[in-house]
Amino acid sequence: MVWLTLALLGAFFTSMTTILAKIGIKNVNSNFATFVRTGVVIICSLILCIVTKDITKTSSLKLDNWIFLILSGLATGCSWLCYYKALKLGNINKVAPIDKSSFILTSILFIIFFFNATTNNGDLLTILMLVLSMLLMLVGTILMIGKQDVKDASSKAWLIYAILSAVFAALVALFVKLGLKNIPSNMGTLYRTIVVFIFAGLIVLFRKDYTGSKSISVKSWVFLILSGIATGGAWLCEYAALNYLGSNPIAVNSISKLSILLTMFLSFVLLKEKFNKKSLLGLLLLTCGIVLIIVFSL
Repeated sequence: MVWLTLALLGAFFTSMTTILAKIGIKNVNSNFATFVRTGVVIICSLILCIVTKDITKTSSLKLDNWIFLILSGLATGCSWLCYYKALKLGNINKVAPIDKSSFILTSILFIIFFFNATTNNGDLLTILMLVLSMLLMLVGTILMIGKQDVKDASSKAWLIYAILSAVFAALVALFVKLGLKNIPSNMGTLYRTIVVFIFAGLIVLFRKDYTGSKSISVKSWVFLILSGIATGGAWLCEYAALNYLGSNPIAVNSISKLSILLTMFLSFVLLKEKFNKKSLLGLLLLTCGIVLIIVFSL
C-alpha cells in the first residue's frame, strides 16, 4: 500500500528529527531552535511544491481548509515549543514516551470525527481492539516515566511541558486531516508550516531568544538544519499518507508512533541514555499497543 509506505517513511524521519534536535539544541535556546528548524521545513516544502507544481493550486483552498490549516499550524507551534523545552530539561527516554501518548487523545478524536473509517464501519471487534491497544500504550507510557536524575528546581518542569506537548500534538493530527480535505498535501504542509514559522518567530522576538544566536557553534547549526530537513520529510510523508484515499487515519497516526523504537535505540547508542527493566517493559507494552492498532486498522 502506498499510504503504508509513506507512513513508515514518516516514522523514520520523525525518529531522526528527535535525535538530531536533541544534539542540536545543546546550549541553544529551544524557542530559537524551533524557529530555525521551521524555516528549514518551509524551504523543503516549497521546493517540493514547485517540483510537483502544487504551488499553482492555491486557489483550490476553501475557507475551511484555511481555518484548519491555520489551527494546525498554531497547535504545532505550541507543541514544538513545549516539546523541545521538555527535551532541554529532561532525558529523551522520558520526554519521548509522553509525547507519543498524544496518540490516545488523537485516536479518540479520529473515532468521533471519522467513525466509519477508523472502526471499520462500527465493527465491535475493531472498537474493542482499539480500546485495548490504547490501554496498552497508556500503561506502557506510565512505566517508561521514571524518576529524573536531575535534582534542581526544573526537575518537574519537563513533565509539564511534555504533557502540554502531547495535548497540542493530538489536536494537530485532527486539524491536519480536516485541513487537507480535497487539496494536495504538499501545499497544505507548506502553508501550515508558514503559520508555525510566524508563531515561533513572534515568540523569539517577544522573549528576545535570538540574543545568543551569535554564540551558537557550527556543530549546533548543522544538526539544527538536519533536524529541520528530517522534520520536513516526516511531515510531507505522514500528511501525504493521511490524505491518501482509503487510508485509515488511526493506522497512519499509529505507524508514525513506531518512531519511538528507533528513537530509543539511537538515544542509547548515540546519547548514552540508559534504560531500566521497568522502562523496557513499558516500551514493549507501548509497541504491542501500536502494532495491535495497526493490524486492526488495516
